[in-house]
Parts: sequence; structure tokens; C-alpha cells
Amino acid sequence: ADGCSKSAQDGTLFCVVHGGGKRCQADGCSKSARSGTMFCKAHGGGTRCQADGCSKSAQGSTLFCVAHGGGARCQADGCSKSAIGSTMLCVVHGGGKRCQADGCSKSAQGSTLFCKAHGGGKRCKADGCSTSAQGSTMFCIAHGGGKHC
Repeated sequence: ADGCSKSAQDGTLFCVVHGGGKRCQADGCSKSARSGTMFCKAHGGGTRCQADGCSKSAQGSTLFCVAHGGGARCQADGCSKSAIGSTMLCVVHGGGKRCQADGCSKSAQGSTLFCKAHGGGKRCKADGCSTSAQGSTMFCIAHGGGKHC
């Protein structure tokens, strides 16, 4: 692609980011197939966690998923939580993206630049509501979102 300096993959004309290399074979998926498999991580490709009974993706060069200690760990003394991004710290110790609102040090949500309090993250889909959506739902608590027992 124009301006891209990455190497073309597997006999294609493009790098993985621009559509080159082997693609996931799951119906409707166009993500890259992982490490010698025919599927992307989301569809079971790549290295799987080695903990008994776990089928999540192994993280980084480890043999385990984040929940079982895989991936980079926070470098703060005495902390064993997952490091976020390239910061080498967990969210509690300042890792990950921070809210861009003046004076705020909370974590930015999702692909936004702000924390939930400053409008970041997913918003409730109910008409006229701008409260943050809860959990994996598309609605705030008042409109039925979040976990229920």
C-alpha cells in the first residue's frame, strides 16, 4: 500500500496489515491467520493457553493467557497484574492510555481519548441518553445494561 514500508507476506503484494499473508478461514472473517493455523486468534488460531481447561489465546511469547499469568506483567514492586500496552505497568500503577481531560488521571476507555466520566468509551444506545454503556451491553444500568443475576 502507498507509504507502507512493511514486508509483503506469503507471496502476496501486501503486508499483513494491508491484507497480505494467510487469512482466517472462518466465514466472513478477513483477519490474519495465526502461527501456522488457518484461523485468527478470535476463531481459535494461534497458540492456546496451556492451563488445564482453558482455551483462551496465549499472550506474547508465553504459554498462558492473561488470566493464567501470560503476557507482560506490571513492573511495580509487588504487583503481578497484566501490563498494558508498551508501558510495562498495570492500569492501577499508571499503565495504558490516560484520559486527556485537564487534571484527570483515569484510564481512557476503548479507542477513545477520555475516561467514562469525560465521555469516553461506549455510550448508552437508548434515545436521548449519553450515559456510559455497562459491560458488554449497549445500554447504561438505567436502561437495562450491565450484569444481572
